[in-house]
Parts: sequence; C-alpha cells; structure tokens
Amino acid sequence: MFHPEYIAPQKLINGNKDIIQLFKLVEKHGGVLRFVGGAVRDAIAGFNRKDVDLVTDLSPSEFSDMCDDEGLRCVPIGIQFFTIGVMINSSFFKVTSLSAEEESAKDEWKADAAKRDLTINAVYADEKGNVFDYYNGISDLENGVIKFIGTPQETIENDYIRIMRFFRFCAMFGKKVDKKSLNACIENKALLRRISTDKIKEELFKILMAPYAVQTLQMIFENGILDFLIAPPKDINNLAKLDNLIAYLGIEKSVIRRIYVMFEPDSRRAGRLADIFRLSKEQKEYLSALSKAKLTFKSFKDSVSINKAIYQYGKDICKDKWLCLNLGNDDKEAVKQILNTLDSTTIPVFPLNGKDLLKTGADAKFIGLYLDVLKKEWFENGCCSSKEVLLKKYQDILKG
Repeated sequence: MFHPEYIAPQKLINGNKDIIQLFKLVEKHGGVLRFVGGAVRDAIAGFNRKDVDLVTDLSPSEFSDMCDDEGLRCVPIGIQFFTIGVMINSSFFKVTSLSAEEESAKDEWKADAAKRDLTINAVYADEKGNVFDYYNGISDLENGVIKFIGTPQETIENDYIRIMRFFRFCAMFGKKVDKKSLNACIENKALLRRISTDKIKEELFKILMAPYAVQTLQMIFENGILDFLIAPPKDINNLAKLDNLIAYLGIEKSVIRRIYVMFEPDSRRAGRLADIFRLSKEQKEYLSALSKAKLTFKSFKDSVSINKAIYQYGKDICKDKWLCLNLGNDDKEAVKQILNTLDSTTIPVFPLNGKDLLKTGADAKFIGLYLDVLKKEWFENGCCSSKEVLLKKYQDILKG
C-alpha cells in the first residue's frame, strides 16, 4: 500500500545528509534502499530517533561491491542476517539485504515484511517519504493495536524474544491488545527460559520506562510471563499513582523511584531487583539507600524534622521518599510545597571539629567521644546549633 501523506522526508532523514548520499549511491548502482522498522514507526508516531534501520534489494556482495567502487568502508556485521555496516563521512549505517529466499517471490519487499515481528515494525519508506505498508501497520500504530504478523505461533517460534518485544511495544504504543497475539505469548511463555536473561532484562527495563508501563506490567505479572525471573510487585497500581503525581508536578520519570513504589523492597530485595532491571552500580546503591531510609510523614512535619532528614539521607532520597509517601494524596499542592522546601533548604554541616576542641584544652584521647556526643546533641536539635553553642555545651559536659 502507498501512503504519501503519512510522513515528511525530514522526519526520516533527521538532518543527516549522509543518508541521502547513501540512497543516491544505491540507486546509481541499480538498487533500491528503504527505511524500515523503528525509523519509520517513530517518525509516523512523532518521535525523534537517531539510529535508522535500512534495507536494500542489493545482495550483500552487490552492496559490498558498490562500497568498493565508491571508496566507502564497509564491514560485515551480521552475515546470517545479510547485514553490512557502511561508513559515509562521519556517519555509520547498518544496511540489511533482502534475503535470497525473496529472489523468487512475487513481491520481495512484502516477503521481507512477512518475516518481521509486528505489523507496526513492517512499514517501509523511501527518502522522499513515500510509505509502503504491507500489513496495515500504520493503521495499527494509529489505533494503538500491537499485533504479530501472520500466525502468532509461527512468529514467536522464529525468535522467542518476540514475546518480550510484543510487551515492550504494548508499553510504548498499546491502547488495544490483539488477543490472538497476547494468548500466543501466554501459551509460549516457557520459551523465554531458553533465551539469554540479559535480553529479557533489557526489554523489561524499556517496558518499565514506557508510557503504558502500568497496563503492560499488569499483563505480564497477571499471566505469569516472567514468574521464573521476578516475583510480582506488591502493588502495581502504585506506579499509576506515581505517574499521575509526577505528571502534575512536572517531574521526570526515575527508574529507581518506579521500582521502589512497585516493590517497596527491603535492602536485600533491592539488590536482586537491581540485577533484574540491569541497574548501574550507582543506581543500585541509590535503590539500596532508598530502601533503607527510615522516613515517615513525621520526618517532614517542620523545618527541624526536614533538616534532620536532609542531613541523614540527602535531598534526593528525601524528595523521592516524600513522593512515595504521597501517592494517594489528592492535595498535590501540599506535596509540591514540601518538595520546594526540600529544594531550598541548605544541607546542614556539623560546625565543629577536633581542632576546635583542642584549642579549648581538651584531652586529645577523648576528642572523638566528645564530638560524637556533641554531634548527637546538634542532630537532635535539628542540626541548627552554632559552633559557639556547641562549645558551651562541651564546657557544660566537662563541668558535669
């Protein structure tokens, strides 16, 4: 099918003139080059995408010969998938050839589309913006329907990771779910055990951060798709409440915050979740700190309490904990007010050190003990006592 009205060329090209040069070179050598998959899908959906997927009807050898003739550097990066990488100026592109199986097909491009996973990923476009849609992918994208191409069972058997890809695109675009495709994922969920857990975790991370994460994760956990990898969260609806709250406050999504509100983990489970969601070392440490932070509504009741909380845990932990405590709070302005207070509050610094005590004639052997006592006193008073007040307290301790 041909839909010239759906996409503007600049959305595909995204300002990269090297892409245009590649299209011209392929045409010069008697071939056809098209955008496919995410590049087209995201352009239609109005998303910016830096990387592009390209397909040509030139064979890998013909494409390599073209590169040699034009003085371009190319390298095979996926021979089994007929994929070659090519460097043009400062740009690197991956170009996949239509496989040999399509040479005898009546429509080799439609035959190529038939081997892809989802209808929304089987839409092609040329450099002029002409769109070639063989499986109603544009209609499905517009209606938020996520559907396998052909027979769902066969599509999944061709690559088991497609089960997770189905859910990932449900999380990205899905307003409606194709029941046949969903049922096939449920019936074949055991196949996920046969593939790399790293691949599964990568897809799961993308699902967690996607616009329709709540509905999608609910499908995953209710149907036991990942029971072998992760236990269901305590309350998936907490994630929906969090999304509603941060949307009102204009706060960006945080993967740590999202994991925390769903699972409410202790420090031990926080480490396990960090592994499942492929968190960095820094993210893992933050999730652990968030799970250990003993902060309640009383920790934010006044300036003294807020000072103590910030000194003990830092501003970021305090703000995230405050958000998590207020998931069901309808008074979002009150939530915002405390966040503003946390932002504007200066992080307290204990004003005394060992040298200050030595100057008063303190015994060096007991400096550490004195500082511990004075710091506890300073903390209990809201981290507000000055150096002078603390030195007077020290004198009172000596007199005692």
